[in-house]
Amino acid sequence: MAFAGNVDELALLQAVRLKERVGSVVLAEHLGVSAASGRAAYDALVEQGKATESDDAISLTAKGLAELDDQLDAERVSIDEDSIGEVYESFAPLDAEFVALIGSADADSLAELDRRAENLFDDLSAFVPRLSRYQDLFAAALAKVQAGESKWISEPIIDSYATVWAEARQELLGAAGKS
Repeated sequence: MAFAGNVDELALLQAVRLKERVGSVVLAEHLGVSAASGRAAYDALVEQGKATESDDAISLTAKGLAELDDQLDAERVSIDEDSIGEVYESFAPLDAEFVALIGSADADSLAELDRRAENLFDDLSAFVPRLSRYQDLFAAALAKVQAGESKWISEPIIDSYATVWAEARQELLGAAGKS
């Protein structure tokens, strides 16, 4: 559903929840929208009481979390349980490999894992279309790693490969009804 700044409200709320505290610029980059659209969505969440702002960053309020839970519940109804379960089962071994790899990852090993995970994330996006943005985030982080910017492997406060992987993992767990 389009929200302020023509941003999908569910994607917006979930991004804020996953990042816990986020500024409008990072939010816009994460959602793949203009800075103006990110700012409009950010401001609208605050104005509607769904987020609270401090130090140029927002976090969800109880009202925002309740709205997010309602929208996630509605989304889950439309997801084929067996199919998303198969995606989850395929993800588990890759996730274990990722966890073992990330501490010592280099551009080549990360690129190899990314290549093998690509079809899985394609399938995930087919069942939960709003998650297709993660493929762009993975590609952007990997490109920066391959350009020699090693912080894009696992830096926690940016959309590094590890940050994006952790968020995609949480999204998949939620979509599959796992905790």
